[in-house]
Amino acid sequence: MTTRRATLIGLAGGLAAAACSRAPTVTGDVVAAGQPAALLIWAVARERLAGWPRKPDPECLAGLAPGAAALPELGGLAGPGRQAGLEAIAALRPSLILDYGDTDAQNVQRGVRIKARLNLPWTLIDGALTRIPEAFRQAGGLLGAAERGASLADDAERVLADWRRSPPGRSFYYARGADGLETGFRGALATEVLEGAGWTNVAVGATDIGRVTREQIIAWDPEVLVTLNEGFARTALHSEVWRRRPNGGMRRILLLPDKPFGWIDRPPSVNRLLGCAWLASPGDSAMALAMLSRRLYGLAPAEIRRPQWLD
Repeated sequence: MTTRRATLIGLAGGLAAAACSRAPTVTGDVVAAGQPAALLIWAVARERLAGWPRKPDPECLAGLAPGAAALPELGGLAGPGRQAGLEAIAALRPSLILDYGDTDAQNVQRGVRIKARLNLPWTLIDGALTRIPEAFRQAGGLLGAAERGASLADDAERVLADWRRSPPGRSFYYARGADGLETGFRGALATEVLEGAGWTNVAVGATDIGRVTREQIIAWDPEVLVTLNEGFARTALHSEVWRRRPNGGMRRILLLPDKPFGWIDRPPSVNRLLGCAWLASPGDSAMALAMLSRRLYGLAPAEIRRPQWLD
């Protein structure tokens, strides 16, 4: 298995390695263009996934069904991170390249170019949060798993219906990274799970994701610091600068799970359903979250991580 993985990584590294290496043997025949697509394929028909665009770390892999660790890292054809060599992907002879994300002109044209160059089928599925049920059904049809896709779609529809009815939440700042100074601004995909549940994002003045200063955060005065980074959460918990509000009160910290994947982004894929489900019913959703996690990842219910309020 180590030899096969090393061969695949060498192939994905560039044209020279692809020219000098033999085409590897893999079980899966569908290539994910990026990590969001890999999670969609994993949920619907994991036996069809040829490899990870970015291989999850060992702690993440421990939360996935058996077989996840054996998949090679291929690099991505879309999104951030190490890019795959097109010749390396062609050498795999996949039956399909699947992309999952924004359906804007740039992504559509990228798919058209790669499809033409490799002469391989390419499909882009809309990655909008509210269209996850449709994504499951479309992926199920493409992957020969229509029944499972439809079942997952039904689950997603119930989760999203409850999420839309969530009681109003608090004002928040989403602290990304180890220093907490990267955030998703109001309306960004990164904060859609929280905003759609009635929470108010205090970060304004830009779009998408960007860097801010601590002075800006203090001026915005959020009630809650939301983070997926445990190191930042522990640091902020003991920091007067981060926690003290202008009115003398103390901000709360909400540490959301990021293993095996984040609950509100990282990546922006079907993993976000877990954040939606918890926000819809934070007090009594333990079993529902456990079963949803198992459906998405193959993770045993007893192993699921839970959000933590730190005071």
